[in-house]
Amino acid sequence: MQLITRNNASVMIQKRMKTGKRLHVILTTWKRDRKIEITQNGGNYQLNENGFKHFQASKLNQQKCISVLKERMNIEFPRSHQIYIAFK
Repeated sequence: MQLITRNNASVMIQKRMKTGKRLHVILTTWKRDRKIEITQNGGNYQLNENGFKHFQASKLNQQKCISVLKERMNIEFPRSHQIYIAFK
């Protein structure tokens, strides 16, 4: 896991999406009690949120996935400036 700023997370994920490789990303807080997970199923993406709120979105395209991710990061990580990111 790599510690990055919250604003850089969406940029890193967008770059990884453009490579065309299979995507599995986990974003967690410092205490690792909250997480957002993005997986790729074929050409679609699925976003799962576990923590303060539980949310699941599936069959998202790349642009919609990034917009939902930014919205969910503001809810899940409101005062976190740095988060852990892991690509699997």
